[in-house]
Amino acid sequence: MYNTKEGKTCVIYIRVSSERQVKGYSLDGQKHYLAECAERRGMTVLDTYVEEGKSGKSIEGRTEFQRMLDDIQSGKVHTDYVLVFKLSRFGRNARDVLNSLEFIMKYGVHLMCVEDGLDSSTSMGKMMITILGAVAELERENIIAQSLLGREEKAKSGGWNGGFAPYGYRLVKGDDKSKGKLETVPEEKAVVQLVFDMFLNRNMGYTAISGYLNRNGYLSKPAFYQDFVEFSKVSAGRMRKS
Repeated sequence: MYNTKEGKTCVIYIRVSSERQVKGYSLDGQKHYLAECAERRGMTVLDTYVEEGKSGKSIEGRTEFQRMLDDIQSGKVHTDYVLVFKLSRFGRNARDVLNSLEFIMKYGVHLMCVEDGLDSSTSMGKMMITILGAVAELERENIIAQSLLGREEKAKSGGWNGGFAPYGYRLVKGDDKSKGKLETVPEEKAVVQLVFDMFLNRNMGYTAISGYLNRNGYLSKPAFYQDFVEFSKVSAGRMRKS
């Protein structure tokens, strides 16, 4: 199998989707692994495209991927193959995977997914890439759904998913495996209830509410001001009694 690519050329495309992966094994590991695979097959590596911290959701925003496609289209790089570690590194959106594959094949370039054992130069390989492209997208959607469900369940149980505690609450640290829980701050709770009462029962808008709070000396938490100012357009976030 390795001898069938003797004399062929390739470019390597590497992608990691998070800062954690960037700092870990993936970048150097993929590069070294793919370079060795190319050498064993007798292929010459012409260039390497490295995408740091980019999601496979779409090709939009993946500048190195776009540069690779541009180089292939313009003839700047004359290559026989694009080598990737797995098909999911090429993309997790089925439409993007197939469109990008058709694009490079138009210029005589094939895709080889080394870990998956896929080669688009064979009819079976192209068919499997089509199938696995859809599977990769489904897997990504399942991961997102599970993550959102986990965050929702944690919130329902009183847990906090991270960030500054909203006005009216303080963050109580949990153990090492938890980001803590929220508990109400009595004096701030009263102000929150006041704001809701003015908005729901007195038909007061954000400007009127913020004016009332400012005139009466209420101040917001410094860590919370950014979101609340954006929400009210004024100083309605200054909700802690001075």
